[in-house]
Amino acid sequence: MKRLFRIAAMGGLLLALACAQHRGKTEVRSQMETAQRIAKLEQEIDANQAQVNALTTQYLQAGGKDLGSVLGQGLSPEQTALLEQRLKNEQGIGYKDLISDILAKQKAADDLKVQVQKLERTLPAPVEVVKGERHIDIAMAYLTKDQGLDPATAKSLVQKVNLMDELVPGFKVWNFYHDGVYGTFVTQGDAKVSPYGVIQHAKKVLVDEKNSAIAQRDALAKEKAGLAQQVADLTSKRDQLTQEVSLLQAERASLTQKVNELGTLSKDLQSKVNSVFYRIGPRKTLIKEGLVRDPWYAKSQLIQFAEADYPQQLDLRNDNTIRFTAKDADVARIEKVRIAPGALYKPGVDYLVSVEPDGTKATVTLLNRDKFRAERSMMVLVN
Repeated sequence: MKRLFRIAAMGGLLLALACAQHRGKTEVRSQMETAQRIAKLEQEIDANQAQVNALTTQYLQAGGKDLGSVLGQGLSPEQTALLEQRLKNEQGIGYKDLISDILAKQKAADDLKVQVQKLERTLPAPVEVVKGERHIDIAMAYLTKDQGLDPATAKSLVQKVNLMDELVPGFKVWNFYHDGVYGTFVTQGDAKVSPYGVIQHAKKVLVDEKNSAIAQRDALAKEKAGLAQQVADLTSKRDQLTQEVSLLQAERASLTQKVNELGTLSKDLQSKVNSVFYRIGPRKTLIKEGLVRDPWYAKSQLIQFAEADYPQQLDLRNDNTIRFTAKDADVARIEKVRIAPGALYKPGVDYLVSVEPDGTKATVTLLNRDKFRAERSMMVLVN
């Protein structure tokens, strides 16, 4: 009887924990959606403000000297009142329409700001970023100090969410925690640039670095051509300057070696720059070996990035298809194929998977070659 009672009590505890976690996910998801709505409204505010600035510039160029200087953040209450008075007294239709448009756009931006403020009041207070703060530090401080979690538990929760690599002063970092579930989101706040703009800038930096590597490759190719021309010139001079034959032959051999080395280096560099490196294996094995993290509640992630962990290479200039058998994947039958990291590579958008009906073969077609070329690494998770 006591044993049955203990089993029943344990079952009740597990059920209670499961229910609490479900409530936590629902609560955090709702708060995350509210933060996303705030971010969308901030984008609309920026768009309206840009229109206000453009119209105000047009107004000033048309002779509206009484408005003074307007920079970036829209009209002050005094400037708005001045324009409203001008609108009542203005007789010229074109000038009047311009003032009316400025006021309408400014009101639209102000109304959106009110909506943002209302939504913000429904959420826990955010952290307003100051110079030097990092997202991970803000998240850890919230979980350990505000929520009272131990550092190990807090770190485990933080590792499951997406964090921004770079925060700008003025950003607002929202933190949500309920019944063991943590979420975080970044909105623009008082910053001059949006989080999306920061992310796009970081991507541009990566693209610029890639273009720089390509330029270096082209420079090497040009140098190779120049060296080849030098070889030809020296060979011609050898026939004309018999007394310097030995010297010219030695110099030619040296230059030829350099040309070959540059040729090999250029080919290897071109291949690596245009390739994606990967590994195919059973999902459970890759997780067990510590190469991939793939919890049921989140997208798959890469853990290890050593060159030896990605033994296979696909040159995307020549092909975009990976073909393998069940034996290649070390499984009895291929049931399912995915690419990690899951948050970066989306099936049906970035790649397509085709599995033979008998499960003996599979094909992965990389649709977004530029993305795979830029990211360079992936794991092919089987079953």
